[in-house]
Amino acid sequence: MKKSVTLTYTLSELPLDVKFADKVISVDFTPYVKKDELTFLYKESKELVQKIKGSYQNIYQKPLKITDPSFIAEIWGHLIAYRAALWMLRNIRIWPVRKLAKFIAFRSGVVDCGEGKVDTNRWIWDILGRMFFS
Repeated sequence: MKKSVTLTYTLSELPLDVKFADKVISVDFTPYVKKDELTFLYKESKELVQKIKGSYQNIYQKPLKITDPSFIAEIWGHLIAYRAALWMLRNIRIWPVRKLAKFIAFRSGVVDCGEGKVDTNRWIWDILGRMFFS
C-alpha cells in the first residue's frame, strides 16, 4: 500500500493541492477567498474530478470508487459552504456568527472525498450528485 501523495494541479494559473491516500483524496481550496477564484473553481470541478481520478488510478493502480456526479456534488457543497462562511467573515461583525463562520470555513475549505466504506456521508453526496449532476 502506498503512503499518501500530494500533487498540485494548475487550473488557469490557480494552483490546487490534492492529497491522495488509499480510498480518500483531499482537495485544499483554502488559498482562495476571492469570489471570482471560487466561481472559476466551480466551473472547473468536472475537469478537476477527471484529473484527480486519473492520477488516483496511476498512483494506486485501481479506480477511485466515487462517481463523478457524487464527487462534483461534494466539491460544490464544500465550496458553497466555504464561500458563505467567507462572506459572513467579511460582512458580519457579531461575535457568535464570526465564530461559527470561522468553524464553517475551516471545515469546508478542505474537501475530503472518500469511497463509501471510509466516508460516512458518501451517501448524501451520491444522492445530491444524482439529483443535480447526472
